[in-house]
Amino acid sequence: KIEEYLIRFAPGINETPVNAEFSLGEGRVTTFALSRPGRELNVRDSATHIKNRLAEFSNGGDVSPISLSLRVKNPIISSATINDLGITAFLGGGESDFAGSPKSRVHNIQVGSNKFQGTLIAPGEEFSFNELLGNVTAKEGYLPELVIKNNKTIPEYGGGLCQVSTTLFRAAVLSGLEITQRYNHSYPVVYYGTPGFDATIYPPNPDMRFRNTTAGHILLQYRIEGTKFTWEIYGTDDGRTVTMDGPHIYDKKPDGSMKAWLTQSVFNADGTLLHEKTFYSNYKSPSLYPIDRNPLE
Repeated sequence: KIEEYLIRFAPGINETPVNAEFSLGEGRVTTFALSRPGRELNVRDSATHIKNRLAEFSNGGDVSPISLSLRVKNPIISSATINDLGITAFLGGGESDFAGSPKSRVHNIQVGSNKFQGTLIAPGEEFSFNELLGNVTAKEGYLPELVIKNNKTIPEYGGGLCQVSTTLFRAAVLSGLEITQRYNHSYPVVYYGTPGFDATIYPPNPDMRFRNTTAGHILLQYRIEGTKFTWEIYGTDDGRTVTMDGPHIYDKKPDGSMKAWLTQSVFNADGTLLHEKTFYSNYKSPSLYPIDRNPLE
């Protein structure tokens, strides 16, 4: 009778293993998913265990939880064997929210993100946002939207791409990668939350760069859910840990200008400091950058 009950109970416990998915096309990952082991309820062993514990209880034994017996079901294709690039773990992710963005800005975020989706970065390789981004024109599918340029806030093709660079910068920081170049925006931008954790870009400069300091390749992947934007970085887990102090705002003035700092500290598996960097931001007053008419009209 116990076995009959467990057979009906098992579907709520059993989990099918997930095979790893990984394929390359023109130097990029076109499909990627980490493998995940499954589990299966061992009905006979669990029933025997329950029966024995019930017998103990009927003879005056204490009431205590009874653990069920589970079998681990490994996937046929695991993340460890699917390739030799070392992409076996989630290293870290960065998030932002573009709520309130006009449709053209959201469109540009999507178009720009697709430029980086599935990008592989080799060990020791430096990633450059602007180099991979390439041209930003109507030909690439961008729409005119606000950017900060020449002491004005003007509509220009690709407005909104800094949402992509800012979110990817956050992912790189929280993954423990070495940031080699980053600039803050001219003034605080509402889409990026607390000032001090943004990264502006405008080809060819300013750029946002970071170096893959892990022993294996790393993979970039993004997700958009509603207005929540996430960049995820996958690679080899070498046991490193990351702490972040900030962002801390100071010297804030009535005109909206302010300063901020943020410190990234990265430690290896034994707690030794690998590298540490403080990112300083100096934001001017938004009133210095009035919104101009669209020069493309």
